[in-house]
Amino acid sequence: MLKLKKWVPVVAGFLAVFLVGCTSDNSNEEDQSEEKNSSEESNEEPDPENIVSLIEQLSFDAEVDSTDEGVNFNFFISNEAEEPIILGFNSSQKYEIVLENEEGEEVYKYSNEQAFSQQLTTEELEPGDQLEANETLEEDLPPGEYDAKMSFLVTSINDQPLETKPFEITESVTVGGGESEQEAEAAEQFEASSNEEVTEEVEASSNGEEIFREMTLTGENGEYTVSGEAKVSGGEFFYNVEDGHNVLIEEETAQVEDVNAEWSAFEINVSLSEDDLPESGSLIMTMFERDGDNQPINMNFVPLDNFDE
Repeated sequence: MLKLKKWVPVVAGFLAVFLVGCTSDNSNEEDQSEEKNSSEESNEEPDPENIVSLIEQLSFDAEVDSTDEGVNFNFFISNEAEEPIILGFNSSQKYEIVLENEEGEEVYKYSNEQAFSQQLTTEELEPGDQLEANETLEEDLPPGEYDAKMSFLVTSINDQPLETKPFEITESVTVGGGESEQEAEAAEQFEASSNEEVTEEVEASSNGEEIFREMTLTGENGEYTVSGEAKVSGGEFFYNVEDGHNVLIEEETAQVEDVNAEWSAFEINVSLSEDDLPESGSLIMTMFERDGDNQPINMNFVPLDNFDE
């Protein structure tokens, strides 16, 4: 009996160790299962159709001008949807500005003079709201032509990750020497356009008229397919492709499958050689109709691809 009593605490100790080990193994298995499920959820492929639909509900515009005070950069994203849209960013830096001279040399970069926290941030845009950026470069620059690349660094829309940079645009600006010939010509054309045409276009937009829907985009490296449905007069519309500097595909005509249908399917195949692809920047397809005066109306912009240096 004395020997038995000596072995009781020893056996109890081994039993306790065994039970703790089993509990730990089960806990580890559960943790690994949860991590696996979390990893699988985070690796879900984005829905290209949904991404294009979200981008279409956001308008992006920019302008740059040179004054006595310096070079002014103004650009914004507007929410034209009927629901709030949440834009995601990888840091507190929400936009970037790069100014290059005629030789392609960088003379100004907004982020070089700033400090940003490296944490995920978001901006919620209610219907009709804008995310706006306004900066002025107050340096004396040599007279000449400059290219200003302005972009919002959006990495997700409504938690859907972006694989391209659709909110990037390049505008030319003349520093010194007054208004350029191209700017003067554009101003004359704007003044010549009638107020009635502008009003009709605004009214059509405000009435919710749309001519493209259910858009999808596939392809990469110069080969792309854009498909969807269109409601266009005569069963045709027009498109071109540019990279912010050059028009890579001049105006082409696209046909829908059923001319007599109110909404009909279409498909556009774009093929660009490797030599035509830009070293940096975005490829944008512009789709539009023409009115009775042969002016572009109902313009839609589809980001095809983005190329980083």
